[in-house]
Amino acid sequence: MIRIQYKGTRWFKCDLHLHTTASACFQEQTITAEAWVNRAIEQGLNCVAVTDHNTGLSINDIKAAALGTGLIVFPGVEITCDTSKIHILILFDVNKTTDDINDFLIKCGINRDDFGKQDTHTSKNIFDVAEIGNNDGALVIPAHIDEYNGLGSISVANIKKFYDLDYINAVQVVHKDFTSRSLVTAGNAELKTSLNDYYSNPTPAIDEATIKEWHTPVKYALDSNLAILTFSDNPHEPKNSKHGLWGIGSHFTWIKMDEVPTLEGLRQAFLLPEFRIKNEFDSPSLPYQMPDLWIKSIQISNTEITHGTEPLKLDFSPQLNTIIGGRGSGKSSVLRFLRGLFNRTADLMELNEIMNDHNDFYKRQSSKNKKGILNENSIIEIEFIRNKLLHKFKSSDITNSQNQKIEIVRQDTDTGEWELITDIGYSDFFEFEHYSQKQIYEIAQEPNALRERIDSAIEGVEKLKSDREIVRNLFLEKSASIRTADSLVAGKGKIETTIKDLDTSIKKLQQSGIADILTAKEKFNTHEDVFTSFTSELTTREESLESLLEPLELPDIDFNKFELKHSVELAIASKSVIEGMSIIKDEIEKQKLAIAKLRLDFETAVAASTWKIDFTANKTSFEAKKLELEADGINDIANFEKFTIDKNALEIELQSINDKEAERVIEVRQRSEMQEGYLDISKEISRKRKEFVTATLHDDKIKINIKSLRNRNDYIQRLRFILQKDTEFEKDLEALADKCFYGNVETNIVQVRKIFVDLKNGLDVEGISGYFKGLVGRISNAQIDEIELLFPEDDIEVQYKPNPAATFKSLSTASAGQKTTAILTFILSYGKSPLILDQPEDDLDNRLVYELIVDRLKQAKNQRQIIVVTHNANIPVNGDAEFIISMNSESKALEVLYSGTVEQPHIKKEICDVMEGTEQAFDMRSKRYKQI
Repeated sequence: MIRIQYKGTRWFKCDLHLHTTASACFQEQTITAEAWVNRAIEQGLNCVAVTDHNTGLSINDIKAAALGTGLIVFPGVEITCDTSKIHILILFDVNKTTDDINDFLIKCGINRDDFGKQDTHTSKNIFDVAEIGNNDGALVIPAHIDEYNGLGSISVANIKKFYDLDYINAVQVVHKDFTSRSLVTAGNAELKTSLNDYYSNPTPAIDEATIKEWHTPVKYALDSNLAILTFSDNPHEPKNSKHGLWGIGSHFTWIKMDEVPTLEGLRQAFLLPEFRIKNEFDSPSLPYQMPDLWIKSIQISNTEITHGTEPLKLDFSPQLNTIIGGRGSGKSSVLRFLRGLFNRTADLMELNEIMNDHNDFYKRQSSKNKKGILNENSIIEIEFIRNKLLHKFKSSDITNSQNQKIEIVRQDTDTGEWELITDIGYSDFFEFEHYSQKQIYEIAQEPNALRERIDSAIEGVEKLKSDREIVRNLFLEKSASIRTADSLVAGKGKIETTIKDLDTSIKKLQQSGIADILTAKEKFNTHEDVFTSFTSELTTREESLESLLEPLELPDIDFNKFELKHSVELAIASKSVIEGMSIIKDEIEKQKLAIAKLRLDFETAVAASTWKIDFTANKTSFEAKKLELEADGINDIANFEKFTIDKNALEIELQSINDKEAERVIEVRQRSEMQEGYLDISKEISRKRKEFVTATLHDDKIKINIKSLRNRNDYIQRLRFILQKDTEFEKDLEALADKCFYGNVETNIVQVRKIFVDLKNGLDVEGISGYFKGLVGRISNAQIDEIELLFPEDDIEVQYKPNPAATFKSLSTASAGQKTTAILTFILSYGKSPLILDQPEDDLDNRLVYELIVDRLKQAKNQRQIIVVTHNANIPVNGDAEFIISMNSESKALEVLYSGTVEQPHIKKEICDVMEGTEQAFDMRSKRYKQI
């Protein structure tokens, strides 16, 4: 299994209070250093500290046994102070040895002959010991402050004084109950029983006074915001005061440090206990899980701003990364390659200046146009982790964001082999948010720009929007169907009149007596057609026999080329055939004549039949009746049947119209229900937005209000879009908006729709200009349908508190810095995809950065990866960046000068030089601020 490696700080499971056989009270003195180390590894420990009683004897042996195992060993000692017998842990850096520990003990006044003895102690008090340890570069940690040999035996004043020392930043606590500030010590029988059992019912017994004494140093440690550490002090077995293998790692603390732990890493962690220390009481398991999606690295080659063919590579942590550097170091350029490769420019569409800047940056430079930083050989490679799988995106042959060759490969975690990914749209799974300071400022100018970002973060909203769009389409289809019904119903009267006219003509003909004659005439005509068809068939048969006669003419065989004996013999046979064919021909001619006779006989029979007599009589009657009616002015006798057919067709059409009219009633109701459904979905989206904002933004300085259906500007702009008028008619549209938004929008908007319908129908409306009436009169019915379904969007109102005592005010009255702070605070409050911020603090003062942004960064980075380009020291230092990249401002090309964590000296110096204006400037400010 291939493990994903990454840069920057991470969590280590640490037990920094452990004893070996060098302590006289270690029960099994035959335990080897190798067995001790193996036990620590078995317990899953990453870091240990050897802290024997008043000796460093085992340090070298344990370090040697741990070599190559990955276990980090901090040399240390548990020193016993003066007659108070208080125990203090002193930890040295990993490169120190037994000699360094022993030298420290000698400085504390302990003789070599007394090293490791049970009753050994220094004559110096805790303040002296702590100072000596600090001067030696060690960390000073009061041991098990809530039990025997803890700080409870000294006065509260001395406890506070001790905690006030700059170098006391952590304490070891044994009992979880004592970590509560509100612990009830008096009358707490359950705790008293538990503690006496834990210590095997000591003499004297642990009473309420003891509990109070032990709780006091913990309470003041919490008040001083010291790191609360839990370590094992490795007992030989439960309820055994001696030390042994069993207890190694039985209690531990998670400590966040650089990938190679150091003493400075511990110190930095103790300074930020809220974010770098998770004791066993609060986090029995690893306190951090990497996000499902994060950017591992970016490599840039062969561009106009990098060193020739030498690639520039930046690695990232899955948490907070800061890219620092002086002006001109190109720190922002790195992030622009990310946007370019993935072509994530949709959020820039409304920001022309920023969009143009991006397009001018991420494109191939030409001889005509010197803009662009790419050339034909440029290659951008980005490593992305998705669901614990490593992916590589490689862009080459780049013209611009829209025109580049992208290759995606994915690594198999078992074999390490790379698989080419060709799935269409696969890169869409690799989402990230990217904001420059200008973008944040633009959002701050128009808070409603937050709406789409809010929606994208809410599960189920996209589905609701899709459902709403379906309802919209159905509504428009239903509206078109109703209009079709209306056009049909509009012709209903004319059809009814035509039917009546036809009915009058038909009745007049029926009353004249011609109807029966016409009926008989049509019947006889039908019969005549049958007879004609029959005789025609006979003629066809006769002609078919005629067509057979000519092919029956068969010429004899020419036997001139045959031998005589053969020709005589065969001529007889051929002659027989020819004679036979002649007979057949004669027979067919006879049959042809027979068919002709049959046809003539049938025609004669018909002509002499009673049917023919009746047919002739009907014809004579019809002609006589026709002359009679024409004399009365009736000339359309022949159209009688057509009148009937036309009438029947119109009656069917009329029935269809009546059915459509009935259906229209149902469709109108359905259309109204769709309109209500569209509104209901809009209100549900609004509800989800409110829920999301309430659940997301826990801040006493920033507040976001979602005002349902109250976005006036959006409503007017959407009306303009429907009317296809970007400008003009301001007074008319404002007047309509007034009618909509003064009072209940859901009620008022019905009246606004009616105004549009009235204007479309040519009616006058008070307060509306004639020009606007003319405009609406010319729009299509489909545009009216759009207006019928138009509801205002939610209005997003961001409010802020200029100071804790003030009331919330609208962001519209805020300064640029306050606006940016509010929006940035919200952006940092939600989301799990990587977040890229390019100098977001440009409009902010240091107080706003520290009080709001830094705190949000520290919270957000536990849920998502954040990459920030910044020149404000608060962000990498107080934001406790997991990885810091310093760009070289002295280089003409993009170049990483240093990368690492704040624990590393060169990173500290770079922060101080670049962001604080050199160490001397920082020291001078510190001195001048001393009185503060």
